[in-house]
Amino acid sequence: MKEKSKIYDILNFEKVVNHLSKFIEIKLEIYELKVKGQFIDIISNLAVMMLIISFGMFLLFFVSLAFGLYLNNYFNSNYIGFVCISLIYLGLCVLLIIFKGKIIKNILFQSFLSETLTSDSDEQGNSEQE
Repeated sequence: MKEKSKIYDILNFEKVVNHLSKFIEIKLEIYELKVKGQFIDIISNLAVMMLIISFGMFLLFFVSLAFGLYLNNYFNSNYIGFVCISLIYLGLCVLLIIFKGKIIKNILFQSFLSETLTSDSDEQGNSEQE
């Protein structure tokens, strides 16, 4: 009699369906939390990058201003130093226009590839530990 009840418990489809639905709900919650975590990582990385770019722009501005004033003093002129700095920036802009596709694509590709490889290796390490 006990064997029949065990078999009946095992074959009780209501429990199986109930456990299966709970399992699916938990898996969906896990994936939702992973997506939210990745979204938070992306937003925080963008915020940090924006701050770094902002501070870099201020640094570039003040270094350029100081170097322009230094060149003005060196050439005993009120404008030659700033013209030299402007020509340097013009040359950099021309180089960026000429090589824009290659430079930017390579930098973005390497950045994306390195982040993808590190996140994949982290996930593989975590799955091996479990």
